[in-house]
Amino acid sequence: MKHLVIPDPHCTPEVSNERFDWLGKLILDERPDTIVCLGDFACMPSLSSYDKGKKSFEGRRYNKDVIHTHDALMRVSRYLSEYNGLRRQYKEKQYRPRFVMLGGNHDEERIKRLVEATAELDGVISISDLCYEDYGWEYVPYKVPVVIDGISYCHHFASGVKGLPIGGFNMGRALLKANHQSSTVGHSHIWSEAEETRADGKKMYGLSAGCYFEHDPDFARGSCKFWWRGVVIKENVKDGEYDLRRISIKTLRKKYSHG
Repeated sequence: MKHLVIPDPHCTPEVSNERFDWLGKLILDERPDTIVCLGDFACMPSLSSYDKGKKSFEGRRYNKDVIHTHDALMRVSRYLSEYNGLRRQYKEKQYRPRFVMLGGNHDEERIKRLVEATAELDGVISISDLCYEDYGWEYVPYKVPVVIDGISYCHHFASGVKGLPIGGFNMGRALLKANHQSSTVGHSHIWSEAEETRADGKKMYGLSAGCYFEHDPDFARGSCKFWWRGVVIKENVKDGEYDLRRISIKTLRKKYSHG
């Protein structure tokens, strides 16, 4: 099996959605069996508490965030739809990978937090406004892990009973220590990988997979230099073992931004 892992795209109206076209083209070139987005597909800056009331917050609107997210989802899927349309026309087998979307703290959690604080919005706004499932993605709620071919995927895993995310620059090792199985996360935007071997010779891999955007958001000034930006290809995936290949966003831009 082959997995394409998309870490934290942070779709925001403040930045072009062109990088999601590159994803759509990459999917057709690589033909992964499963595509996993590690959460925070939508950034939802209109719901940010970090800079609310500041000049930088002016002009943000919930509806703009939702529309921009729909545009990004459409860009990811449209090349596959066009390809399968041609295959259907010639009665050839279509390519239908599995799409898995993990909830994150920027999309699902920000919406939930606003509803909790403003009860009259209950039933008015929700994560369903982003229509992930309408675009063909299986949705997995925030903080709920999903195991695919022996790899546990989650936006982040808890470091202890307080539920705080596992962090630090040795996150790959920390994931293996906490979960005792191959685990992959987003959230921190850094690259960290580790490998351990069980007594029976099986390999386990811990991976913090970076992020998939080029801009430097205000909330992260000073830490952006530590981030890795791109996507991950896992080949020969079986029972948690795999061969790893990473593709930087700069490489995707160079390959796919023209034509």
